Amino acid sequence: MKTIWTLLIAAACAQLISSAREATGPQPGDAPPPLELESILQGPGGAQPDWTALKGKVVVLEFWATWCGPCIAAMPHLNELADKFKDQPVKFIAITDQEEKVVVPFLRKKPIHAWIGLDTDKSMFKAYGVTGIPHTVVVDQNGRIAAITNPTSLTEEHLTDLLAGKTIASAQRGSERPSSPGQAPAVSRAERETLFQVIIRPSEGGSSRSTSGRGNLALLSATVLDVLSSSFSINPTRIVNRSVLPEGRFDFIVKTPETENKNVKTWLQHAVEATFGVVARPETREMDAFVLKAGQLTEHLAPTASSSHGSSISTGGGSLNCANQSLDSLARCLEEILGKPVINETSRTNCYDFQLLWDEKSPGAADPVDLTRALHEQLGLELTPARRAVEVLVLAAANRQPVQSENQIAK
Repeated sequence: MKTIWTLLIAAACAQLISSAREATGPQPGDAPPPLELESILQGPGGAQPDWTALKGKVVVLEFWATWCGPCIAAMPHLNELADKFKDQPVKFIAITDQEEKVVVPFLRKKPIHAWIGLDTDKSMFKAYGVTGIPHTVVVDQNGRIAAITNPTSLTEEHLTDLLAGKTIASAQRGSERPSSPGQAPAVSRAERETLFQVIIRPSEGGSSRSTSGRGNLALLSATVLDVLSSSFSINPTRIVNRSVLPEGRFDFIVKTPETENKNVKTWLQHAVEATFGVVARPETREMDAFVLKAGQLTEHLAPTASSSHGSSISTGGGSLNCANQSLDSLARCLEEILGKPVINETSRTNCYDFQLLWDEKSPGAADPVDLTRALHEQLGLELTPARRAVEVLVLAAANRQPVQSENQIAK
């Protein structure tokens, strides 16, 4: 018997929380807005593509950025498609609103097999109604939008069907949209919405993703350890697990009438503890760690300009891209990369825009020596091993039977 635990607290009210507003922009079947790009990288000399020149080709427009983790994760898939269709009338154009000086160093580390369109004034992002990335628009050979989707949802079969003059309805984006800061996921209106609810349910699959905003939080396709790490704002490397957590992935959704998120994580903590029979207790322990110190900071670690808006951070494949981030954030990222606590002792309180590149000999494994050298040479920061008192989160079993996953039940 499938075990599904759902914690639902609802207060009926005539006034409903409004669902996420549908993004404006062209829809499948429409003619795409013009390709108004400032410049093109990796294209023919002086190329300025337009829809007249591209008519007769299937065109994949991929809106992305160097700081976007899901964008980076989708690059191998898109590169594979681009390679498979390189001798056919299919053109890939990756569009970013970042400047060339940011994009070019990134491409040296993580190549993209496409023309790179620079849209620094965001005119194309606005024209195509892009509110979150990654965002993929596919245009057919007749110059009409065939699909608006996620890059990982686009398949070889879809492109083959388009070349054969068929439709690709299966590639359309569903009710979920890409994440963007402060935006909650769209909610189905099939049922009346409630003012307050906490839901934990087995995931239907897909990549892990999260959204938050205005008293709402959704962590989809996440493990219990993932959600405990997020709700307590602590890296998994600082979690000491003495309990038996269920296998598999779950969706965790919290909706409240609040306009801020200060209590959302507390609700999530209580729900996870009650549902899975685990007690989380903060402690301080002395243990091996790394210490981050400020040496001779380089020009690549200049404070973010006061006019800068927004902040973002992404890592993967031997690169770390930060916009308007503190050195505390850098220390947290280094913890995840090294699998050991990193203590920020730089005494620097500014926020910075920077990119850190290092040699990753195998996926997900960073050599501390290589990473230490990269920090010193590129940013002027020092990373040294030390013993420190470290805040950790200890997980223990509660005095009740925890929820089991389907895999555990089958065993």
